[in-house]
Amino acid sequence: MEKFVPKFQGAPWPDGARVLHVYAVPDLGTDLDLARLVDECRAAMRPHPITPMDDGTLHCTLDMIADTTSDRITAEERADLVAALRDHLAGTRPFEVTAGSPIASRAGAFLDLSPDHALFDLRERVRDAIRRTRGPGALLHDGGRPHISLGYAWSDASSDALQSVFRRISPSHVPLRIRDVHLLDVRFQQHPRPGDETAWQLSWSPVAIIPLAHG
Repeated sequence: MEKFVPKFQGAPWPDGARVLHVYAVPDLGTDLDLARLVDECRAAMRPHPITPMDDGTLHCTLDMIADTTSDRITAEERADLVAALRDHLAGTRPFEVTAGSPIASRAGAFLDLSPDHALFDLRERVRDAIRRTRGPGALLHDGGRPHISLGYAWSDASSDALQSVFRRISPSHVPLRIRDVHLLDVRFQQHPRPGDETAWQLSWSPVAIIPLAHG
């Protein structure tokens, strides 16, 4: 693994900058099997140079509003985006996916999410809402396959060593219920680590929660 550096508009993230994101956020108070799996993964990551995500920042990225930083998006523009998300997610019901197995990667560690189809459909509905309010220029990042980040690497280390420990976690797959979508004001900031290293850490402020339809 290599030190993780977040990107914004194709360049390294400006330290401390805030950008609006749309996430699916797990509820560890309800999804107890997921909470257990995350705890076991954190124990496995402890000897490695990885900053683990805490319970309040675990997430699956759906997309980010990448045309500008959040400080330049007005309250009215945020309200328009929330309204568009509600419109485009109308009729989308909660659904279940499988979280796991845990994977050690170049950037740190994550939980794979499958099957893809419902998550990709949810992502595209979110993107339609962003296009409607911000234009296609606000969609600059390819989210790749859906996943939940477990932590970001702050130095170089062997991914194989961590993956070997992950392989011993059982069960390594748990159900995850996607119940809502969160619009968040996300900040990445560097923090000191041993040996004059720094680690990128994520925090956020909530903007809106859009429940998926029931019934």
